[in-house]
Amino acid sequence: MAITKENIQQLIALQEQDAALDKVQKEMDLIPRQIAVFKADLDAAKAKVAEFKAKTLALEKLKKEKELELAAREEAVRKHSMELNQVKTNDAFKALQQEIERDKAAGSAIETDILEAMEGIDSARKAERAAAAENKVLEDKANADIAALEKTLSEIQAKFDGQKAVRDGVAAQIPADMMRIYNHVRSRGKPDAIVPVDGENCSACRINLAPQMVIEVAKTKALVICESCQRILYKPEAAAKPV
Repeated sequence: MAITKENIQQLIALQEQDAALDKVQKEMDLIPRQIAVFKADLDAAKAKVAEFKAKTLALEKLKKEKELELAAREEAVRKHSMELNQVKTNDAFKALQQEIERDKAAGSAIETDILEAMEGIDSARKAERAAAAENKVLEDKANADIAALEKTLSEIQAKFDGQKAVRDGVAAQIPADMMRIYNHVRSRGKPDAIVPVDGENCSACRINLAPQMVIEVAKTKALVICESCQRILYKPEAAAKPV
């Protein structure tokens, strides 16, 4: 592939533009992750409030169930107490008394359960209010931080777009076949797609180059590719622009 010294200079200039764009892109890539962290914290805080709310509702449901159960026990005691005046035998009287005592004992235990549920409801409501207040503070701060990050992202995106336009202008001057090779090397995770020869070595992978290859690089007549790392090679003096 025939090239000129100017082509090498264009590739080097393009690589400098791409390096600057890569740096800006890393800044942009970081911001969505930072925003995601804030949103995750918000979700966790909201989940905490919801957890206390669910606990409150569960205790309120339990309290209602216990109140119905207590009412049933009290009704049973009332009914059995009335039946005491109607029984004819001592055994039947004793049996009803035992039923009454069992219902009263069960009712007493249920009353304890209701009191514990009421205490739990009060505690859960206080925790829910505290969590909600904490969530509000966190939400206000997180929303402000997210808004600031989104503004920064917008500014960086504008900066990126401006630099990308300059980069594309440089790329437009480079022959398409050279661009294909350059882009291919970068696509393989090598941002330094074009590197200088260091003596008789590739400055990137440090492999010792064949003498004839070094000579071809110095001629700046054809594109020379490192056989080891596939980067484009050039002589440092080829990058120097005339004063």
